[in-house]
Amino acid sequence: MMINKNIQRAEFIKMTGTLAFLMLSNKWSFAESSLSSNLVATSQQRQEYTLSLLKQLVTDIGPRPSGSKAYAKAAKVVLKEMQRSLPIVNFDKYEFDDWGPLSGSDLIVGGQHIEAIPQKRGFGTPLEGVKGIFTKIGNGYAISDQQHGQILAYFSVSQYGRAIAGSGSGNLDKSIPVFGLGKQDISILDRSAKNKLSAWIKSEYKPIHKAPGINVIGRIPGKSKNEILIIAHLDTIFNTPGANDNAASVIVMLMLAHAASGRENNHTLTFIASDSEEYVFEGAYHYAEGRIADNTMKDIKYVLNFDSLTYGPNLWINSKDQLVKDVIRDIHKDLNIDSTPIYGDNDGFVMDSLPFKPSGAKALHANSRGYDEKTLPVYHRPDDTLDKVPLDCVEISFQVFDEFIKRVDRV
Repeated sequence: MMINKNIQRAEFIKMTGTLAFLMLSNKWSFAESSLSSNLVATSQQRQEYTLSLLKQLVTDIGPRPSGSKAYAKAAKVVLKEMQRSLPIVNFDKYEFDDWGPLSGSDLIVGGQHIEAIPQKRGFGTPLEGVKGIFTKIGNGYAISDQQHGQILAYFSVSQYGRAIAGSGSGNLDKSIPVFGLGKQDISILDRSAKNKLSAWIKSEYKPIHKAPGINVIGRIPGKSKNEILIIAHLDTIFNTPGANDNAASVIVMLMLAHAASGRENNHTLTFIASDSEEYVFEGAYHYAEGRIADNTMKDIKYVLNFDSLTYGPNLWINSKDQLVKDVIRDIHKDLNIDSTPIYGDNDGFVMDSLPFKPSGAKALHANSRGYDEKTLPVYHRPDDTLDKVPLDCVEISFQVFDEFIKRVDRV
């Protein structure tokens, strides 16, 4: 089966090369792509396009956890959008074992209810839940068995606001159920731990074997096989519609694809709406493994990873490559963009861009900051909805990265 998949992928790459040759020899024009590039030609058109897709992906579909029917529906929306302007579009499918919460409950400590969110891909409690003494452990909390002191459940605390899905600790057995709590409850939690109050919580999980994973891939063949790869994850965790994380970034990527389709490019451009970013980047790894198998990973010269571009107007750029940083700085100056990019210390190969590190490409991972009080508290929350997306951040991201693609395409 793996052989067949590699043969199909090889044929796909051959087709890409053939189309690139046709573009050069016949000055092939893709009429529909020209029309689609006009969809995002003005800021007003881009705003209307953004709101339309946010409604479809966020309001109409809602949470899009990997492997779900809702995610598959969102993938079809993105596929259709790519087909409006890109000559090569396809699903890149895979299977994985998944497990997710069927139900959860508030933490009850000292008779008081406190919002708690189960861990994504975590472990459940017994059907009757777990009961014990509430204690503090490092930066988190736990329910411990009163007689033996054994940890029965662990609780992490969100740094942004109300509870988000729990995050486990490396010091705990991985079969222990983990929950997230909100920072506004810290004073209550500290008092409860100090007084060793009785606590109870319950959650149930269901395993899903051979869950369907779907990446959506679009390509614009360039004059050469040298490639710029742009990736933004389409999936969410189980309890959020993910407007800022990460539907708005996917929409920026789609607008960049429409815009690029209306011009002749030196580099081949690949656009990926990836699956399973919220679940250990399985979608990106699956696609990258195929590129390694096809011996085309080496063609990738730039990797741009968009993750939450709308937390504020100041793009947070991580890259070790000075050229990348210089281009971002110059674009802000030349286009008179009223924001200040922030530069992080990692090499840009993080999360969905990490699987492409073997390419040796120049990498850029983009997040954002600036509207922290408004946007960060909805991170992984049910209220990460359409109305929480600052549309000026969408426009800034589009302008910066459309110009970035144009400039590095000339290098």
